[in-house]
Amino acid sequence: MGQPDLASNSLTSYADVFADIINAVVYGGKPVLLEQNLKPFYLNSAVEKDGRLKGLYRDNCMEDIRNRIRYAIWGLENQYVPDRTTPFKSMGYTYTAYDRQIEEFLMRNKETHNSAYVSQIHPDQKLVPVITLVLYYGKEDIPEDICSMIRMPEDEAVRKYIQNYSLNLIRLRDLSQEQAEAFRSDFSCIAKFLSKSYTKREQMEALKTDRQMLTHARDTLHTLAAVTGDQQYLQIYEKYKHRGGMEVSEVAEALYQWGCDDSRAEIARKDAAIAEKDSAIAKMKSDNAEKDFAIAKKDSAIAEKDSALMEQQAEIERLHAEIRMLKQAQGQ
Repeated sequence: MGQPDLASNSLTSYADVFADIINAVVYGGKPVLLEQNLKPFYLNSAVEKDGRLKGLYRDNCMEDIRNRIRYAIWGLENQYVPDRTTPFKSMGYTYTAYDRQIEEFLMRNKETHNSAYVSQIHPDQKLVPVITLVLYYGKEDIPEDICSMIRMPEDEAVRKYIQNYSLNLIRLRDLSQEQAEAFRSDFSCIAKFLSKSYTKREQMEALKTDRQMLTHARDTLHTLAAVTGDQQYLQIYEKYKHRGGMEVSEVAEALYQWGCDDSRAEIARKDAAIAEKDSAIAKMKSDNAEKDFAIAKKDSAIAEKDSALMEQQAEIERLHAEIRMLKQAQGQ
């Protein structure tokens, strides 16, 4: 459904991952859908829009074939952003899968010269169910049906004839721990990482003790990088890819060590900043002490001047007193 989905589209295209997601979501983790029974069901088609053909592409679609009989058709859509047109797109994908089944019956009838004429297909030619799960990696709200996107008329007589189409929306961030632990393939790493039911500590501990080997390390780590925006997952892949595989615990440990290194570097940066601030404060105190000394020196000088002025004033008063006494003596 978009450029950021390429890694997760690739990851969920593997039969073991595809089957695991269906089993975890639909069957509570029981291995009901077997990867050896899955076969790609290609549905790419085109529709006309603005006078041009526009491609209609599913992320991943597979048919479940049991004892050479098609049992169901499953679709997985990876959605990162809250695209409000998703219910309509999913409805289109579902129609396309049903339409292809009809085309297969029509072609078979034509080849066997057994046309159903007006009815198109025979009563015993039944279509198998098409089920689409939308894996939502985002945080924002997203519409879950088409009626939530329709301006509904107030007329109740009309409203009851408006048919709805609902998404099978799997909000990966809302998975419980039990639901996240139902995954057995590489996708379990994605589920455990996104599930909000884990604290960061629990999440890291769960991953650090997970001895599972990543079968599709490249696509798993690229998906984690796309989900988190953290390019360190790509560095981990480059570090271990020569071995041909790695454990989930090794990924977690590498992240933990990088986190420790980042923390130590951050602490060192903070210590350096604190030392710089302490030095600046010490300089300010030194400057203030010099200023205080200068002020004290000035105050002392002023005090000396005031004392001299007071002495001069006293001398003047004494002289005035002597003059008054002389004048009085002359008057007598």
